[in-house]
This record gives sequence, structure tokens and C-alpha cells, in this order.
Amino acid sequence: MAKKRKPTTKKAQTKPSQVEAATPGGTSLNAPEKTYFSEILITFFTAFIIIIVRMHHYERPMHQFYWSGGDTQLSDFFSYFKMVAILVCGILAILVLLYRITTATLYIKKSFAYIPMLIYAVFVILSYVFSDYKEFSLYGYNDRFEGTLVLLCYMVMLFFVINSIHTERSVKWLIYPLGVSSALLGILGLSQGLGRDFFQTDIGKKLITPRYFWEHTDSLTFTFQNKEIYQTVYNINYVSFYLTLLIPLFGMLFIREKKLNKRIIWGVLFALLVYNLIGSKSSGCLAGMFIAVIIAVIVLNKRLLDWKKPVLILIVITIAIGGITFDRWFPELSGALKSVTPTSSAIEGKSESQEPAPGSVRPYIDYIETLDDAVHMSLNGEELRINITRHDDGTAEGIVLKDKDDNPLPLKPTEEQATFSIEDERFRPYATITYASNEDQYYVLVNTEEMKWAFAITDDGMYYSNQLGNLVKLEKIPAIGWENNLGFGSGRGYIWSRTLPMMKETILLGHGADTYCVYFPHKDYAGKYNAGWEINKIVDKPHNMYMGMAIGTGLISMLSLIVLWAIYIIQSFKLYLRTEFDSFNAFVGAGIFFGICGFLVSGLVNDSSVSVMPMFYGLLGTGIAINMMLDPKLKNI
Repeated sequence: MAKKRKPTTKKAQTKPSQVEAATPGGTSLNAPEKTYFSEILITFFTAFIIIIVRMHHYERPMHQFYWSGGDTQLSDFFSYFKMVAILVCGILAILVLLYRITTATLYIKKSFAYIPMLIYAVFVILSYVFSDYKEFSLYGYNDRFEGTLVLLCYMVMLFFVINSIHTERSVKWLIYPLGVSSALLGILGLSQGLGRDFFQTDIGKKLITPRYFWEHTDSLTFTFQNKEIYQTVYNINYVSFYLTLLIPLFGMLFIREKKLNKRIIWGVLFALLVYNLIGSKSSGCLAGMFIAVIIAVIVLNKRLLDWKKPVLILIVITIAIGGITFDRWFPELSGALKSVTPTSSAIEGKSESQEPAPGSVRPYIDYIETLDDAVHMSLNGEELRINITRHDDGTAEGIVLKDKDDNPLPLKPTEEQATFSIEDERFRPYATITYASNEDQYYVLVNTEEMKWAFAITDDGMYYSNQLGNLVKLEKIPAIGWENNLGFGSGRGYIWSRTLPMMKETILLGHGADTYCVYFPHKDYAGKYNAGWEINKIVDKPHNMYMGMAIGTGLISMLSLIVLWAIYIIQSFKLYLRTEFDSFNAFVGAGIFFGICGFLVSGLVNDSSVSVMPMFYGLLGTGIAINMMLDPKLKNI
């Protein structure tokens, strides 16, 4: 009789390229084992693009803009090659994803992030397609280079990071090199803060310039003031901006570390970054750090008592660095607080003992309009009309000054040649009138305190002749808010008040990525005068990350990213409230969460740039991936 065989079962086979999670805080399901190239790519994108500094010469069609000097030959040190590196990373990430698809090793995690990312990418592309300035929109504006291609690469890399980080080992592959790059940047910032800027040494200059330029390095100087900390990010504000991401992260790693030698390393790094944060003198980012600390206290709550010793050490380090850098942060913070208080830009009233000289009191210029045969301008709420009279053949005969009710305003000669005072108490202290000519061109000059407004009389009407010699038609510039405080936030009040009306045109689509400078109303010379600015100053960015998105790629694109960030923040807040903090990933994930909260707050007064955004998106993707590892339920959302 045949012997019955027991039914055999085959053990479930896993592909050689996949492993299964053993613990919630360890490895994700179906995570690829061999991901070294992906990890190196993510590390370079997140930690080392920020370090790139190299001279690059390029051409731009700047002659088309009335507010530009017309110089088409430009140079860059801090942004162009960062842009190139971002594009290379994006292309390599796409190739890796295609390889994973062809080898059936691509595991796409379910994530809330993809829909807002896709919406954002679609509106970035559409804004480029319909942009009137495609060169600027594609590659980005001068010295910034954060155009359409770069923004799309941000989304590619965010997707790539989310789907490439599966294990604690992958996280360490990123965090430890990030510590190295942060230390290098911190030491560089320290050299700048101490007045020993490495980039002003012979070696430093040769390191960031091509060989053919080495004979001319003596002529290479940056416009930064002595002891300003700019590191490799072009703008001192960007230093503190990206540091809001890192300080909470390395603070959490200091708290976690038990070994003395490693804790010393994290502590020194923390102190170095705090010095750079404070030394960069950005009150806006101090506010971001304050919010990050508040959120950390709420989330960690009673755990801080268990970690009281390392937490106390971090507080002592911060206070000590704050004391050392008192002369840096106190004036900045005091100035920021003063700028919050509304102040009138006009100088009111007269001296009781003496009548002010004509045109000696600075007015507030509400607007300036150039019409066919007139210039209308408002000084302290009173409209002054300069009308041109003409002969029968159309040539200019003279001028007549009137108020808004068409009442004539008498003129009286002054001691200055061809200059007249306006004999009306509403205008006399604030302006004088001068006749001038240059060859066959005749002008009417309205002279206010520290400014001569030259209006050219042409056959086509009246034009303002700006300081570059270009003739410009002036009009009323829409403004919203900050009427009595244009100096708010180091001039941000003026910029924002002119940017908000611009957003009415970009509700659906933007003007094109990084085209903000092209569309800003640079002809608002009156507004710049009121703000106390140099009259021909160019505003190339809004000093607000969110406004920049709204203008460049549209309000919908901005809202899509805000939704992405908001969902991440809400999920992280709930997750880390109940996390046991018994793993490396938990501490890193919480540190990234706190840093991103501070970064997004600091974004209210700072701009997106190729210097800081790779680090932001790299850490955001890592944070999302860590959240999935700590709470597998998130993979089903």
C-alpha cells in the first residue's frame, strides 16, 4: 500500500532585491536592499548642493527693460552651478526610477503627497507655457536660477526621496553626511563672522574661479559688509533660513546620544550652527526658530523632564552663544521691533521760529502720473497738476500749475537759476519747479527734498526721465497695506504692499517661474522715494516664499504646496505626540518636523532659492518616509 505523503508547502519567496520589515521603526515592506546609488544621490542633493560656489559668465537680454542698465554680460557665483547640480540630480533620479520600472523593483509607497505635488507640477508647466518671458521662466532670473526646470526637479527629487528611503540605514546615510556639510558651512561662516573670510583668501578665490581668472583674483570682491555671514548661499538671510531646518534636527540627535564623544560632536555642531544663525542677523528666522521651539515643547512635553540634562545643556549653549553675539542680534532685533510700529513717512508741519525754505521739507508722494500734456502728482494728499501749453504748431510754449480744482498756482523766482517756488502753503515747503534743457530736449523738474524729478516734454506727451536716462510713462501703482509703515521688516512692507495687487493676475496661472522681477512695478519711483530707498533700486524677489510662488506659478500652485505641507505637519504632530522615541528614526523624524515648521514660518520673510530648497525638499521627503516607517498606517493614506 502506497504511503501517503504529507502535502508539501513552498515557503514564500522574496525577491533578492527586497526585504521585509521586522519592526515598525525599522524597514518598510518591500524595501530595496541595494540602494547605494540612490542614497548617494539623495545625500548629494540634500547636503552638498548648498556648498557649490563657482564663477559663471552668462548673457541675458536686459536691454529690453527700462529699469535695467542694459548690461547683457553678467556673472554669477552662488546659483548657476547649484541649478546645474539640481538638474543633474533630477535627471539621474528619473533614470533610476525608469531602471526600477524595467527591472520590476520599483515600489511606490502610497502617500498623501503625490496629488498636491502633481497639481503643483502641472501649474508650473502651464505657467511656463503661457509666460511672455520664457527664457527667464525656464532657467530663472539673474543670480537666482530657480526656473521651471528646477521647480520640476524639486518635485522629482521629493518623489524619489519618499520612495528610496526605507530603512534606518538609509536615514543615517543622509543625516551623517548632512552633519559633515553643516560643519563645513558652519566653519566657513565662523571665518566670515570673525572677519577672516575664507573666500577672500588667495586659496579661496582660486577655488571658486576658473584658472584663466587667477591672474585677476585681486579684483575679486563681494559686496558683503565686513563680518557678515553669507557662507555659500549668496544672501545673509538664507543662512539663517536653512539653519532653521538643521538646528532642531541636531538638537534632537544631541538629546538622543548617550556616548560622550558623540554627544560632544553633536553639541559642538549645534553651537556652531547657533552662532551662524545669530551671526547672520535675521530677525525673521529667529521668529521661525521660536515657533519651532514652541511646537517642540508642546509635542515633547513631559519627555523633556526625562531629558532634562541634555536639554539644559542645549539651553546653556544657546544662551552662551547669544551672549557672545549680543552686538549682532540685539541691534537687528531692536530694529525689527521698531519697524513694526507704524510711522508717517512725511515730515509734517513747519518750524515755529522760521518759515521753511521752498522745497526743503520732504513730502509723502501719493502718486505720479504722466499724461499727454500734463503731470499729476499728489504731495501729502494735495494734487499738483503741471499742464503744458502748446503753440498752434504743437510745440511746447510753457507750463501752468494748478491744483485738483483747476485753480492756478502762482510761481515766484528763487535765487537758483530757472527755479521757482510754488506760492501756495499746500506745496511751497515741499517742492520747487525748474526749467531745463539738454540739446533739443526740454524738461520740467519738480525738486523735492533729496530728489529732482525730471519730466521730458515730447511730441508724444510727458515722460519721466529716470536716472538711467530712459523715458518712462508713470501711472498710479496699486498698493495694499503698510501705508504708514513702508519700512516694515527692512522694507518688506513696501515690497509686500506692491506685491499683493500683482497676485490678482495670477490666481490661476503665474507669469512664469522666477519672473517676479520682470513684473514688479519698478516704475513706482514715488513709492521707493516714500520708503527712503535709492530711486532706481531693483526688486528682484518678494522676500516672501509664498508670494513668490503665487506670482511665478500661480495661487493654485502655492495652495497645493501649502496643502502638502499642512498634511505633513498635522500627521507629524499626531505621530510624535505618541511616539516612544526609542529609535534613531524617531529622533530624526521629530527633528525634521520641528525644523520644517520653523522653516515654513521663516518663509514668510524669506525667498525660495536654489541654495536652500534642495535641503528642504530632501529633508521633507525623508520626514515623510520616516513617518511611514514609524506608523505603517500612513502608507494607506
